[in-house]
Amino acid sequence: MILTFGEFKLDSERFELRCNGLPFKVEPKVFDLLSLLIQHPGQVFSRDDLISVVWKGRMVSDATVSTCVKSARKALGDSGDSQHYITTVRGRGFSFNAEVESDSFAADSAVNTPSEHALPQGGVGPSLLVLPFRSMVDDPETTCLAEGVSSGLGTILTRIPLLRLSYQAARYTKSDIIPTVRAIYEHVGVDYVLEGVLQNHDAGYRINVKLIDAKSGFLLWAEHFFVPGPHDAALDLAVTAVIAKLEPQLYRAIYHSVCAAGGERSAQGLFLEASSMLALKGWHPDSFTSAAELLRRSCRLASDFALAHAYLALVIGLGDRIGLLGDRERARVEALETAERALELDSMDSTVLGFAGCALADIGYPGRALPILKNAVEINPDNAQAWAALGSACLLSGQVEEAVQYLTHGINISPLDSRLSIWGAVLALALMMAKDMESAVRQAELACQRDHRNYLPRIVLAGIRLIRNEQELALKALKDAYRIKPDLTPAQVLPLLGQKLGHDLLNLK
Repeated sequence: MILTFGEFKLDSERFELRCNGLPFKVEPKVFDLLSLLIQHPGQVFSRDDLISVVWKGRMVSDATVSTCVKSARKALGDSGDSQHYITTVRGRGFSFNAEVESDSFAADSAVNTPSEHALPQGGVGPSLLVLPFRSMVDDPETTCLAEGVSSGLGTILTRIPLLRLSYQAARYTKSDIIPTVRAIYEHVGVDYVLEGVLQNHDAGYRINVKLIDAKSGFLLWAEHFFVPGPHDAALDLAVTAVIAKLEPQLYRAIYHSVCAAGGERSAQGLFLEASSMLALKGWHPDSFTSAAELLRRSCRLASDFALAHAYLALVIGLGDRIGLLGDRERARVEALETAERALELDSMDSTVLGFAGCALADIGYPGRALPILKNAVEINPDNAQAWAALGSACLLSGQVEEAVQYLTHGINISPLDSRLSIWGAVLALALMMAKDMESAVRQAELACQRDHRNYLPRIVLAGIRLIRNEQELALKALKDAYRIKPDLTPAQVLPLLGQKLGHDLLNLK
């Protein structure tokens, strides 16, 4: 069947999109999405509908759907602003907005409608509604800032795996009276609600933010922030300040919710428990072991769950790189297999790409990892993990200047959780290789401060101190590492510092 619209033709038999007679290459899922929308012009498809049909009900993230829609628009010369062909229907989904001619337009088309497929089984991820932030003053700039902060937070929060952002916020944009959280829960069905108010304060703005459990109405977290003006500079500062405190609180709420749930865990539940546990408890041998087992169980329950495979690859790969795993050869084989499986399942999700690319770099394939990680940050520039992994891969490839740049950026846009300890340690190593010893010491000390149970930054700090001929301070940092991990072995020191510096440091003991 050939569908014609504007200067385009979509050939469902040849799986080909042509523009003015010339073929235009699109990925298979993008082609499937276009086929669905074009065969049903004017019909609105929700994200769940798209997942049901295009991905056959397989578990994929909102980010994957968004990337696929973005790629489909790009193939048609469309954009999120122009929306000449693919229209976003706020709060509902997407529709195709053009006249379509077909050589055999029939009801028994190759692509089924959403009702003919079951939705993903095994539960769905947690959901959040970001209410439009309100201005307490009748000032256009403050009102504009309030709208920008809530919109910016919603965009960045898509980087939390499996967190579903409700698109129902638009209905409250022009409302003078916001309903109670319980009423929102009964109407929209979200797990959490984020609300905030802004007001002018001194030469800047005061922002009060609350995270609320929608079902119970309990306040989970609240904090106020002061952001200096002017208005143009305040937006980025406000979003960064709030996200740094908010994201760990969301992980905490998700972790407690998953752990409190009774019955058998779904694949999504196991993944959420593993990811939120690592975000809260840190990257330590015990949490590595627990998280890896949870993720293996998740992969067994849902063999097509790309996020679980990707995150398992990351945990195993990083564990191998820093010497936390026993059978290293077996670990590398498992990490490689799970990373490649994740990429095969979903190459459009920035989070999947970031996890899998990081794993590939850690087990010795930085050249393979670099384009994957660059694609991850292109798809989602707010993916802090992918930026840090890109910096780490650059460091392994000898691109020291780029490593410092990307690691610094990843840390600057990341939440306040224990990942910063490891990322800071790698940044300190990059600065050491760049001969910027003052900055290297400063970053290593900050990395130690960020996690009192992590021996890695203390090893890095000891190595930097030794290079600076500060033997007493180097020995002090090394002893601190042994205090945290009494069974520390050369296999856990040498991969961090290299053979010569590592052996020189161990000889101090």
